[in-house]
Amino acid sequence: MSRKKRIAAPFAVALALGLLGGCENAVQPQEPSVLEGLAPGIHPVVVLASQAGNAATVELHLKRVGVDAKIASFQGELGFDKERLTLSGAELKPGVMGAWNESAPGTVRFAGAVAEGMADGPVLTLRFVAKGAVQGPEFRVKLEELVSSADFQDLSPRLVVRDQPLFSPSPLK
Repeated sequence: MSRKKRIAAPFAVALALGLLGGCENAVQPQEPSVLEGLAPGIHPVVVLASQAGNAATVELHLKRVGVDAKIASFQGELGFDKERLTLSGAELKPGVMGAWNESAPGTVRFAGAVAEGMADGPVLTLRFVAKGAVQGPEFRVKLEELVSSADFQDLSPRLVVRDQPLFSPSPLK
């Protein structure tokens, strides 16, 4: 092997390792999904869809696990830490007829209906001005109505109630 080849090989390896070390697309450890191992039922999940500077977008999902029925209507409220978050707007999932309003500082009431029913995905998207990183303990969810689109049965007994909703610090996959 010539001297040029002996010097070039270690240089190429060092260069490749340096590029990988500084590469933003390098493999990063993955956070476990909040959806792993969930028991059957309908789980409220608050998802931090994005945060850039003090602007944050948060979604409320009603994740169905082992529940085939689609949701025809829903009603409830989402509470948030009004000292850390200021609501700047919200919207229901496209195709859902309904409304939302900030009934008191830190509380958003919402209701919606869609005749053919909703599968998975966000039912409510909220935009906030945030003081710091958005975290799960800042939220609470209370659902008062969940109705099936197939037979208009009450799905509330299938709701999995916790002290705090599940929180995902990144969009659901």
